[in-house]
Amino acid sequence: MGSLRLRCNPELAGRITEFSRDGESVLSGPEVHPANFGSTYWTSPQADWGWPPVAGIDSAPFLLNSSPERLILTGPESRLGAGRVRLVKEYSSAPRVEAVDVTYRLHNVGDVRIGVAGWEISRVPPNGLTFFPTGEQELTPIAPHAPLELLRHGELSYFDHADFVPGLSRKVHADGREGYVAHVVRAASGRALLFLKIFHDSPASAQAPGEGEVELFANEDGAYVEVEVQGRYLQLEPGQSREFAVRWALIPLPASLTNLSNLTELARLAAGLARELGPPASPG
Repeated sequence: MGSLRLRCNPELAGRITEFSRDGESVLSGPEVHPANFGSTYWTSPQADWGWPPVAGIDSAPFLLNSSPERLILTGPESRLGAGRVRLVKEYSSAPRVEAVDVTYRLHNVGDVRIGVAGWEISRVPPNGLTFFPTGEQELTPIAPHAPLELLRHGELSYFDHADFVPGLSRKVHADGREGYVAHVVRAASGRALLFLKIFHDSPASAQAPGEGEVELFANEDGAYVEVEVQGRYLQLEPGQSREFAVRWALIPLPASLTNLSNLTELARLAAGLARELGPPASPG
C-alpha cells in the first residue's frame, strides 16, 4: 500500500509480524521473545482462559484467502470456557485514506451464550512513548503483574518507555476517550514514526470485567511493550458473531516531536489525525 506494508503469518494464527513504512516496522520480532511478538488477538476477559492464550485463537495455523485488496484468515474451532468459537481475521486497505483496517470476527459455534470483548495486542520495541486521552477509571492489573503507573499531561495519560526499570512486569488497565491510542517509535536510526490505533470509543460501563479499553504491559526484562485496545463486552448467543475493528496508521514525525517537552503539540497532531482518518465502519 504505497510506502506502507503489513505482513502476517498464516501458520501463526495470521499474526501480524510487520507493519512498516519505507521498510521500518513498529512491531517487535521473535528475536525479542520466542512467543510474544508481533500483533495478535485474544478474547477478553483474560479470566476466562488464564494463561497461555487459546492456541486456536493466538497461535494455531489459519486458512488464508487472499486478494489484491484484502487478506482473510480463518482459524479452527476452539474451546473458550464452556463455549466454542471460531475466529476470522481480515486485513484490508482502509477506504480513501492511507491506513489499514484490521477486523476480527468471532463466531459463537457452540451451544452456550458467552460474554466476550475483542482484544488486540501489539508488541513494540522499548524506548517509545505511548499516550491516549484520559478516561474515567484505571483498574488493578491481573496478578502477578505489578502496576504500571501512567503519568498525566493535561487531559492525556502517557507512558514513556525510557523510564521503565526492568525487574518486574507491569501493566495498567484503563478507560480512554476519543477512540484512539498513539505510540511514538523512537527508532535507533533517529527516525520517528507515529503509530495510531483508531477505534470506536467504549464507555467504562461497557468494558469487560476487570479489563480496560486501553491496556499497556511492559515485560520484566524491558525488551518489549504491549500496546493493547479492547472493544465492548457483549453477550454472544449460539450462532451469533461480533466484530472488533481497529484502523492502523503510521505517520512520519519530525524529530522535534519525539520528546515529552512537545507532548502537547504531538497530542494535537495525533487527535487531528484520528478525527481525519476516523475509525473503521464496524462498531467494535
